[in-house]
Amino acid sequence: MADSTTKRLPLSTPAKNLLWSESGGHCQNPQCRADLHVLIEQQRLHLGELAHIIPASSIGPRADEDPALTEPDRAQPENILLLCPTCHKMIDKAPDAYPATLLREWKQRSQKARAEAFGTPVFDTRAEARVHVEPLLEANRAIFDRYGPRTGVFDDDRADQWQRHVATTIIPNNQQLQRVLHANRQLLTAQEKATFHTWAIHAQEFEERHLDGNWTAGSTRFPLEMATILEDEQ
Repeated sequence: MADSTTKRLPLSTPAKNLLWSESGGHCQNPQCRADLHVLIEQQRLHLGELAHIIPASSIGPRADEDPALTEPDRAQPENILLLCPTCHKMIDKAPDAYPATLLREWKQRSQKARAEAFGTPVFDTRAEARVHVEPLLEANRAIFDRYGPRTGVFDDDRADQWQRHVATTIIPNNQQLQRVLHANRQLLTAQEKATFHTWAIHAQEFEERHLDGNWTAGSTRFPLEMATILEDEQ
């Protein structure tokens, strides 16, 4: 355990880069989220401060919450938040109001927000996952209803619009749907997993037709159950 005279261990450059990345360059207090980059006299500066959840020394704020935490572990990015100067001072001036459990929740929320914005999110509930996939399904359906192929309808303008939207919207949406549903497959029922696998075959064949020109007969049709995947009865 660190004592009051312990010299805090410095963070490595990769660790600092990780903290800036997971925070998106914003204060990790979800009630603040201040931009930590400012432009002063044409110089790009940053206001971010590295704030320990469990302090580097044994007498700092929240030190009694995990006294057995080793010095090297205290210097790991898992124990550090990136905050603006105001929030850093606030959490250390009032540690009882800002316990380690709350600060770790801030960190997790920031990581989740980054994943949702720039990566493939993993959700805790079916409702959260449905909120994410529903707009993608609805956008694809709207394009199909407006421009999709119709038996006996031969309209060059309609066909051109269909091809354009397939490339710019439907295929990218399908690719995102496949990533999200695969990452959250633990939320799917057995029947939904079967629906997802059938739809994935359909999506692959659809992409091969429109991007690679593979018009092999007998393609898998869109499973209608896909429209309500992750949707529970009210």
